Formats: sequence, structure tokens, C-alpha cells
Amino acid sequence: MRYLIIFTFLILTPNNSNAWFWDPTVGGCVYQEHNKEKIKCVSYPYNENKDPGSLKKAERRCYETLNHYGRKYGEHGYWIDGCVSSAGAY
Repeated sequence: MRYLIIFTFLILTPNNSNAWFWDPTVGGCVYQEHNKEKIKCVSYPYNENKDPGSLKKAERRCYETLNHYGRKYGEHGYWIDGCVSSAGAY
């Protein structure tokens, strides 16, 4: 019975409590401009409590990686979708 109460509490707590179990990520994808074909998707973990500033580092790394793949494989241009946090806005 005790485990059921704990499990119910964890399910009903706010979404930001997911940080108790795993680190949130910053992720996004890069697409071809002319045919909307996906080139590459990336995801980078961060944890602001353990490493302050890691969210900005993860966002920068996401954009740098997607820009690299877009320039390398985008035949007629590319566009980036994402590089946003899975935990929502702070």
C-alpha cells in the first residue's frame, strides 16, 4: 500500500519533478528546404542544478551541430526546427 501511495504522489507531482529521475534534454532537427526531408536530429542532456549554464551550452551545441549538418547535406538550403528544452521554459 505504501508503494502505491508513493507511486501516485510521483505521478501527480508537477512536470518539473521529472528531473528527479533523468536530466532534461535540448533537441532539434534539421530539414532540407526544398522537399522537407529530415537530414539529422540531435539531443543533448543538461542539468542546471548540477552544472549552472549547461542549458545555454546544450542549446549552443544543438544549433552548432544542426548548422553543420545543414551546410554539409542541405542541397538547396536547410531549416532548423527545435533546439528547445524537453523540460519547458524555466
